[in-house]
Amino acid sequence: MKFVIFLGIFFISACSVQVIDMTAEPTVQKFDLSDSEGDGIISARDECPESNTGAQVSNNGCGSNTVETVHRKLEVNFDNNSYAVKSEYLFEVEKLADFMIEYPQTEVAIEGHTSIRGKAALNKKLSQNRAQAIKNILIKKFNITDERITAVGYGFENLLLEGDDEYIHARNRRIVAEISSDRSLTDMKWTIYSVDDELE
Repeated sequence: MKFVIFLGIFFISACSVQVIDMTAEPTVQKFDLSDSEGDGIISARDECPESNTGAQVSNNGCGSNTVETVHRKLEVNFDNNSYAVKSEYLFEVEKLADFMIEYPQTEVAIEGHTSIRGKAALNKKLSQNRAQAIKNILIKKFNITDERITAVGYGFENLLLEGDDEYIHARNRRIVAEISSDRSLTDMKWTIYSVDDELE
């Protein structure tokens, strides 16, 4: 009987639960782990605290840029023996002016051309007047400074098309201006709203 009682006490004591307090003292944060600009890099390690919102950044918090070249081309055709700029081309001239305003370091060369009709000297002067007419619009209407624009007349030295019919003559009576500039774009993180270049 004593043995049974002993066994009973043993089993009862074995079932008793000891509660151990595992609550630790509050941890004191020793270092500032805040990220003031929300780019995923803690401020203490962020070498570029002014990075753009949503920019793809490296481990030091600095973003990267992609440089791309942007272009603008202007072509204006003229009536025979005329350097008057038709109103239908003014919007195209305005787009060139807008480009030059957006990229103030750019300069443009305006090339004037003629068809093969008439004497070389007269065509040279006419082509110069055509280039100058576009230059004048850029200066007077859009406030582009004179130093940024070169106007050159080539006469019929650089024909666009060879031949002697009215369509070819009309295409050769023109000015051409091409301008380009580099622009820097911040590389952004991919999001569900991103568009891959190859899909554009």
